[in-house]
Amino acid sequence: MTVTNKKPSHDTQPSGSGAPGELASSSARFRDLISRSDDDKCWYWLGAVNDRGYGVFRLGRRLVVAHRHMFELEHGRPPSGMVLHSCGKKSCVNPQHLYEGTKPKRPDADASRLEKIEREALPPAPPQRGASGVSNPRAQLNEEQVRSICASLDKGVSPRVIAFSFGVDPKSIRNIDQGKTWRHLPEVAQRADAPRRRRRGGWRRYGP
Repeated sequence: MTVTNKKPSHDTQPSGSGAPGELASSSARFRDLISRSDDDKCWYWLGAVNDRGYGVFRLGRRLVVAHRHMFELEHGRPPSGMVLHSCGKKSCVNPQHLYEGTKPKRPDADASRLEKIEREALPPAPPQRGASGVSNPRAQLNEEQVRSICASLDKGVSPRVIAFSFGVDPKSIRNIDQGKTWRHLPEVAQRADAPRRRRRGGWRRYGP
């Protein structure tokens, strides 16, 4: 499949919270995460996919479903109901394959198999250089939640317990604990640089 970076002919700014500059940046990142092909073929989503197989994207402080957001860009309004795929491929965001409806078609096993094969042949998503925190389209947390996580870690709460309460993988909590992610927040940067020692019940950091 030939992948190009054609810019859509419509650039309607999506609705939602956030400053205009932030939304414009999100819109540019959204376009970068689409594998465009011919107009009649599937345009697969290169970003994060939820457990139901649909693409997801962080727009400002909201987590949106990629194909619904594409419908909104195409029509200049939010969908009034469900957005369905005429191609039967959940991660497709080609606006020509999207339509409003009330009753999804029955799952097509052949379409699902073809989608899996075609997606495996796609290039990786482009790196989001300079994108940190909520600006990263793969972010599952916001800054307020990360600060709360830091406070829980300081109290010795297990990363596994924290991960369960926030609905994320324990590795995400450990990355925060070690300053590998969200380091632009002072609370995380402080923790990453502070000495620590092992305590019963988890890591407890000691520092200024």
